[in-house]
This record gives sequence, structure tokens and C-alpha cells, in this order.
Amino acid sequence: MTRKKKTYRIPIETGDGEEAAERLQENTEEAEASGNGRESKPMEEKRTPSAEERAREANRAAPRPESGKEKTEGSVQEASPEEILEHLQRLQAEFANYRKRTDRERLETGIWAQGQLVEKLLPVLDDLDRATDSLGSDDSPAAQGLAMIREKLYRILEEAGLERVPAAGEAFDPDMHEALMTQQVEPDQVGKVLQEMEPGYRFRGRLLRPARVQVGVAAEDWD
Repeated sequence: MTRKKKTYRIPIETGDGEEAAERLQENTEEAEASGNGRESKPMEEKRTPSAEERAREANRAAPRPESGKEKTEGSVQEASPEEILEHLQRLQAEFANYRKRTDRERLETGIWAQGQLVEKLLPVLDDLDRATDSLGSDDSPAAQGLAMIREKLYRILEEAGLERVPAAGEAFDPDMHEALMTQQVEPDQVGKVLQEMEPGYRFRGRLLRPARVQVGVAAEDWD
């Protein structure tokens, strides 16, 4: 008896080439298993990744840019014109404050340097004072010339900011006066400057030298 060979109709679907090939392989294996009369396990086959999948894997493995750089670029791109203007205005205000501070420091440094020079000229002014006082009522040309030199020097220093500390007749001020001598006086003269031994000077509000004076004291303080 002739055995009729069993045939299988394998449907072929159109579509993706790889997907159709996989289906064809599965149908073929199923037909062979049925012909032999036993079940067969589907064979595992390594599938070749498509071009799209390979591109996706390559993109996933590509190195990412640094987060700091992304943040910096994003902040620059996202800055609005109002924020940029506000930033520039803040920089301008800071620069204006810096200029004011440097100008003030430069002025204070100049005043301090001038004060140092004037302080060194005070002994010269003292010598001229003593010289003119020793001449008294001398009207000779030499005495007049010396008095003119003293007056000219004092006027130049005064214009620069030098001023004499008030002394005689003023209340004794330990911040402005230095007591060299004391004298017993009446109650109404206690604590007052009786005589100026050496003049004191200030330069633009800063004390260069205190006035050396004689101060009146009460009788109980004298004992």
C-alpha cells in the first residue's frame, strides 16, 4: 500500500524581511516534527540586530556631555534680556562704589603725607617764633625780614590746613594740652591754662602736637 505523503501549506506573509524569514523557519521546523511523529523543541537562533537597533545601541553607549557644561550653556541660553541688563547694572554700581572708595583712600593718604611733612616743619616754625620774639621792638631790616619769613611760612602752612591749638585762657583739655607746670590760683582760675610754653598744632583736624602749658590748680591740690 502506497503511503500518501502529507503536504503542508506554509503561508508567506509580506512585511519585514527578517520577520518573514523567522516565521518561515518556525513553520518548517513544525512540519518536520509532525512528519517524524515526535515533538521537537524550537531551536534557539541568534538574531542579527537590525540597523535601527544598532544605531540605538551606539547612541546609548555614546559619552554624555558634562553636567556642568550643560548647565553653563543652558543658563547662557536661557538668560533673558532683563536679567542681562540687571547684571550689567549691578556691575556698574559695584565699579562706581570701587571708584569712590579708591578716591577716598587716595585723599586720606595724601592728607596723611602732607601732615607728616608739616609736622617736620614745626621745629623750624618754632625757631622763627623764638627769633622774632627775642628781637622784640627791633625795627632793623634784618628783624623785619625775619618776621616776614616767619609770617610767610605760617601762612603757607595755614592754607594747607595747619591751625594753632587754643591755649592761654582756655580750660585745660588733656586731649589738646600737655601740662608742664602748675600754679596755685584763685578758685575761678582752677583748671585753666595760665601760660602757653610751646604752641600746639592740628592739621586738618588731626593733632600733630599738643600745646605745652601751665595750668592753675587749687590750694589743696598744690599741697
